[in-house]
Order: sequence, then structure tokens, then C-alpha cells
Amino acid sequence: FRKALRQSFGRLPLLPAGLRHMLPTAAERGFAAADVPLVTAQSGDSAPPRRFSFAIVQAKLSRCATPFVAGAQAAGRCSSRCSLKRRTACCLVLTPVISLALALTLALAVLPLCVQMFMDAATISLVNCSLGPADATGIDVAIALRLDNGGPVAATIRAFDAVLHTQADGAEAGAEIGRLSFPTLPMAASAPTLLSTTSRLRVSSAAAFRAATAPLLRGEASEWVVRGEATVQVLGRSVRVRLRKRLRMPATRMEEMRATDVSIERGDNATGVLTVASRVSFFSRSSLELVQMGALRVHAYYDAGANDPAVPAAERRARAGRLSSSSVRVGTVLLPNYELRAGYNELEEQIHFDQSLGVEAQEAIGHFFGRWLSGYEQTLLCVGPVGNEAAFLDNISVTTTEVLGVPTPLFTGGLMAEEHTVRGWDVTTGASCDTFQQQTGRCVKGAVVYGKAPGRRSLLFRDLVYDAFFDAPFEYSATMRVHAGPLPIKFASFACRPSDKFARLRSVPGMWAFAPGHNHSYSPDPAVAQRQRLADSTVVLEGRPTEGAFFLAAEPQPGQANETDPPGRTGPCVLGLKDVDPFDCCFTTRFTAAACYYQARGEDSIPITASGNATLVVDDWELPAANFGATIARVPIGFTSALTDFRVGINGGPLGRQFFLEFTCEDIAFPPA
Repeated sequence: FRKALRQSFGRLPLLPAGLRHMLPTAAERGFAAADVPLVTAQSGDSAPPRRFSFAIVQAKLSRCATPFVAGAQAAGRCSSRCSLKRRTACCLVLTPVISLALALTLALAVLPLCVQMFMDAATISLVNCSLGPADATGIDVAIALRLDNGGPVAATIRAFDAVLHTQADGAEAGAEIGRLSFPTLPMAASAPTLLSTTSRLRVSSAAAFRAATAPLLRGEASEWVVRGEATVQVLGRSVRVRLRKRLRMPATRMEEMRATDVSIERGDNATGVLTVASRVSFFSRSSLELVQMGALRVHAYYDAGANDPAVPAAERRARAGRLSSSSVRVGTVLLPNYELRAGYNELEEQIHFDQSLGVEAQEAIGHFFGRWLSGYEQTLLCVGPVGNEAAFLDNISVTTTEVLGVPTPLFTGGLMAEEHTVRGWDVTTGASCDTFQQQTGRCVKGAVVYGKAPGRRSLLFRDLVYDAFFDAPFEYSATMRVHAGPLPIKFASFACRPSDKFARLRSVPGMWAFAPGHNHSYSPDPAVAQRQRLADSTVVLEGRPTEGAFFLAAEPQPGQANETDPPGRTGPCVLGLKDVDPFDCCFTTRFTAAACYYQARGEDSIPITASGNATLVVDDWELPAANFGATIARVPIGFTSALTDFRVGINGGPLGRQFFLEFTCEDIAFPPA
């Protein structure tokens, strides 16, 4: 305080020139400890600061009357006896005048300077702040500030308008963000002061607002500049002060933002949009909140390369979490009631995947759904909001959402049995295949597969083509026998080279021959319904928890015979007759060999991994098989005991029981482990 007074008096002509002789001289500067220090030197004075002493002023007052008394005596109006009276009267008149001048000087000059000085020295920090709701002109702000170093005297800051600016390097303030009104605020003496207000931020520049808030939502702290003028009521006086404060805004970190409970809701071919519902949750440690923001839309981007299952999780998040040339816009995310509060947050959202955005979008959407149905976690990049009534909110946020894969794979298991895998089904009659009508266009052999849709509604698939693989390559040698009456005859011996290829599984007409009761909106006429069933090649999976079963035909994968069979023996296994056996010997025996192999290890199922494509249909919306692929890992394929005793004969009658082709686990030899 003393320093402030010295600086203030050093800059002001506090006393008239005729009264400066009242100040103490160098010889008179012996003063008491309670004397008030004042600097009276003017700008450019070289003399040391003088101290003001009331005792010395009293002595000087006696001297001040000397010119008046001397003048009166020279004019004959005062004798030597009256000189004391004149001197006393003069002093009595001048003392209150000088005191009043000093008081006015303190009130008019020193107090405003001191108040401004304390206001400049004060610091403000954000306790918490919530933004929202917003409209086209501005956004509501509820803010709590802490004022420190406010000064030793209690005061009141009258209502005032402040202007918010962006931070500018090398300048006092950057672009104007908007204007905020503050109500009358009390300020405590020598103690921190909490200032709370709810007001309206009238946005002046949408670009400046985005520049100020975008770093916060990216997880970066920044500074805003608060400027304005206010009236401060202190010691019964009203003082006008300038406000120039930097306000540090904390980063808004949305940690572990995850989309769970993902469910396909509906499709619309007219718009090309597939709607997916999910629940997004995250944790915020920031003191900045967004409340009552209403419905917000953001653009969704997907990077197929970054989300490849082979890419490590940390690298995937880093690459897919930034907008780049490989980021493809796949649709829009709608948040019906968006809020961001400190602590745990959980929101409902809808993702609108839009195939009308182009070929790249269609391919990216296919990759996303294929990997999602395969159970892989993926990263979506969200940029927005977009199309908001409050245009200044557009594109202020770039966030990532981790979308969890389905907890249960699309295919949950399978079964190989004699009637499905060895004998097969006639696609024209729905009966078991005849021994001499085994051609692929007539007879389908394969496995029954179990599965269920991952969400709450049913999904339709067609054009399924999946290549199935063992966990590891295996090899074996085998002998097939022909039974003609009671005598078994060795028919063929062969060795199958190591390969992890199991089969190609596909949906084909006749796949529902195994299920006479299956009805997918067929005709009420039984004859017509049977023809429709045998021609149907679609799979409808009901929503959870219902599990469905369907048949997939098996055939060798491209190049599989060349990989497993000896050179020159890749044709039909039985006498080269396609009508009896259209497949090579290693593929014909592969299912029984695999069942024997895993049975010898004490297991009752064969774990396979299937990877392929299908057309996904939701209502009238379609995702073509060319764009939609999925990998289902370690699907357990069970087998019956009859499969380990491969036997094919003529259907029915005594001859069928006497003439058949047989192949069992005893006829198979596996190399030592």
C-alpha cells in the first residue's frame, strides 16, 4: 500500500506550488514511525522522496502566516501584539483547507489507482462451467470462477458486460468470441472469492467460437481472454476499472468412449440408409460440461486399412482416430439428447450407414459390418456437429468411438452327421440322395450350421460363401473298402498331404430339404410350399436369444485337391464316376478323417475358422456379398458317431445292405505327433 501511495504521489502534483514550502526540508525529516510515507517529487525531480509528518506540518503552519502578518504591519493595520492573533487565525483557516486538499487528493487520485492496481493483480480461475442449451444467436453459460488476490478491502463489482476473446500470441487478445453479462458480484477482503453466474453468451463470430472450443474438445487446454469495464463500490466510493484477464479453460477428455449393445434396427433402400442403434458410454474428467444440447448429428468416418484385424489396437486407434485421405465417410451419427457431464456418461445413439455416399462408402460399410459380425473391435471417427441450428457449434468436435464386436459370433456351431455329410439331400425331391445320383447339381452334402442375429431383430442372408479351415494342417493315409456281400474288398489306398483346408460352405437351392417344416412365407398350398422350400437359398436368423439352424453345402475350396491329393489323382474318387462321387478321395474322406482325428484326442467337436462373404438384407436394404465379408473364428463343428463309420450303399432294399462303400477310423493312419 505504501508503495502504491509513493508511486501515485510521485506522478501527481499533489499540492499547489505556493504550499510546497510546508513540506519538511531535509533537516526536518526526523519523523515518528507512524508517519505516513508519501512521495512528492515530480517527474524529472532528482531530490529524494520526502516523508510527510503531521508534526512538521504544524510547525510549518506557524511559518505560513508570516507573509500575511508582515504585510499587515507594513500597512499599519497590525501592531506587534496583533501579529500572534493574525498568525493564529491564518493557521486556523489554512489547516482545514490543506486537510481538505489532501483528502480530495487521496479520494480522487490514490483510491482509483489502488483499486485498479488490485484488480490488475487479481487472478481468476475456472471452477466449473456448463454450456447449453444453444440457439442461432448464442448459448447459455453457467460459470463459477474463483477470484484470488482481490485486495485488502471488501468491495462490490457492479453488473457489467465482458467480451471474450481467443488467445493470440504476442497480442493482448485475439478474435472476439462473444459477449457475456455478469450480475453484481461481491468481493471478499483478503480472501478468495467465488463468483457464480448464469448468463447468455451472445456469439459474435462462429469461427472464433470454433477456434476457442475445438482444442478443448480435442483434449487440449487453452486460454480465453476476458475484457471489459466495471464499476467497483469500495469504501463508499464508486470506481471505474478496466478488466483484462486470461482465463484458462480445461481440456475436455472423453475417456474410454465405447459403443456397446449395437443392434441393427431398420433399412431403407430408397435412401440407402441402414439404421443401427447403440449405447455409447464414456468418462469425462473435465470441469467443462455441455448440457441440454438437444439432438446433435456428426459425420462418421471409417478407415478400412487402419481397422484391419491384423493391426494392433494402439496403432488402430492412432490411425483411425485422425481424419486422413484413407478416412471414408460412411454416414451420420445422431445423438438425440446429447450431454457431456463430469464423470460417467451414457447416451443413446443412432448410426445411419449411408450407401448413397458412393462406392467407397459401400465398400467401407461392408468391411465394418463384416468385422463387427466377426467380433472385432473397431474405431469410428466422428466429426461435427453438423447441420445444427446453432451454426457456431458445427465441426467443433473430432472424437473417436470404439465399437465393440458382437459378443456371440454370427455362426455359433455346426453338426456333421451321416444324413447331412455322407449321404446328402436330393434338391429335387427333398429325400436322401441315391448312390448313383451324387452329382453336385442334384445332391448336396455338407453340415447343419447354427447361428443367431446379434441384435433384437431378424436378419436375412443369401449368397453365403465361406471357406472353412482347421486350426492347424493335418495329414493322413487311408484305405477304402467295398463290401459285396459278406466279403470286404480293398478298393483304394491313398495318402492326403498336410493342409488346413476343410471345405467351402455355401448356401444353395435345396439347402432346406433337411427341414420339411421350414416355412419362410411360403404358399399355403403344400405342393407349392415344398417347391418354394426346395428352391429357397436364403437364411433368416432371428434376433437374440433365438438360435436358428440351416444347412450349408460343402465342396472343395479352389485348389484344395491339388494341395492334398497325390499328383494325377484329383478326379472323382470312386471309379472316376461323378454320378457316384463327384469329389476327390481326400475330400470324400476328409470329414470322417477329421472326426476320427479329434475323437482320438478326446474331443467331440472340430474347431474351424470360417471366412467368406454374404449378402445382408434388412427390410429392402441390401449390402451386396461383394462388399460384405466376415470371419468367424473357432466355430465348433460337432459330429455323430455314425460319421466315423463312413458307409454309402444303394438306398433301401436287400441289395443296399449287401453292397456298400465303407471307410472307418480303423482305416486311417495319422503320422506320429
